[in-house]
Amino acid sequence: MEGPPESVTSRLRRLADPAVLSGATALVVTVAALVTYLIRDSAPAGYRADDTFSLILTLAATLPLAALWVSPLAVLCVSSVAVVGLAVGDYEPMNATLWAVIVAAVTTAAFDTVRRAVVGGFVLGGGLVAVFVLYYGQLTWGQYLAIWLVFSVAWAVSWAVRVYRMTAARAERRAALFAADRDARAREAVAEERARLARELHDSVGHALNVVVLHAGAARRVLEKKPELAGEALTSIETAGRQALADIERMLGILRAEEDVSMESAPGVDQIPGLVQQVREAGLPVELALEPGPGDLPSSVDLTIYRIVQEALTNVLKHAGHARAWVEVACRDGMLYVTVADDGRGAAAAPSDTGGRGLAGMRERVLIFGGELLAGPRPEGGYLVQARLPLKER
Repeated sequence: MEGPPESVTSRLRRLADPAVLSGATALVVTVAALVTYLIRDSAPAGYRADDTFSLILTLAATLPLAALWVSPLAVLCVSSVAVVGLAVGDYEPMNATLWAVIVAAVTTAAFDTVRRAVVGGFVLGGGLVAVFVLYYGQLTWGQYLAIWLVFSVAWAVSWAVRVYRMTAARAERRAALFAADRDARAREAVAEERARLARELHDSVGHALNVVVLHAGAARRVLEKKPELAGEALTSIETAGRQALADIERMLGILRAEEDVSMESAPGVDQIPGLVQQVREAGLPVELALEPGPGDLPSSVDLTIYRIVQEALTNVLKHAGHARAWVEVACRDGMLYVTVADDGRGAAAAPSDTGGRGLAGMRERVLIFGGELLAGPRPEGGYLVQARLPLKER
């Protein structure tokens, strides 16, 4: 059964193979040389009649073109020596052999290495000088000039092709580097977005789950003796759960969005009193001091302040035990201070043994805006977390 017909593209691709092109070039030039050899008249005055030796030299000048795809410089050397041999034997010049040298020279200059192309230039120049000297008195000045011009133009064109190929290769390398850099930047952006979403999930959902756990434990302890308190705890659990679901929906919306979405729905400084009230209902006494700020803050800074307070209070709930906490947001000397302190066991904001991201996440948020984060035990007991954010652009 016959296979499908070969496409035109496949045929052209096969014909463009260097070995096929070299063989075809050698065939055409050799046939042209043999036709000239067989039909031209007997040798004019001053030239030696064609014989077997001249035929061998003619074939030596043309047949090596079949190996151009292997080594253009070697072919140029062999063809040049054969043409010089014809000149030494006083045989009449043949255009086909000269074209064989031109083809070899052009291929060497355009496609071989730079070093071999330079060597090929010296070989070509030496061969031309030898031919001019050996044929001196037998060629007219017009013929000398025509040969020189043809070889010079061919050599110049071949070097122009080389320059174009080198430029194209550099452009391809630059394009590849740009593509690699673009891919690296895209991967970096994806990693940054994943880290941002991880921080958001840890800060919002983690806080809500901690509140749920604390209220659930309290409700279980007072369910039989004080059912009204258990009902309040269940209400707080419901509120925290709804908040966590809202935060998850917002982040899923960011992931699904085809374009950049604003952070208008994200919490900010205005929601800190509600956050503090929620923590108070979870059993942690908190004092809040919100001094007048510098006016409207960028949404990213607004969110960062809220998340720092949220994470710090969550850590107080988790680690400080029976304690009190203080929250202060104030502007002084061109800096925005966010302070959360407690008088508990002194490990409120320390990273947990399970690899929590709390303190690291806060530090990442602050560093984005060129700020500083101080976190550690207080001399008088408890733990202190203080973020300092510059209000002016750095």
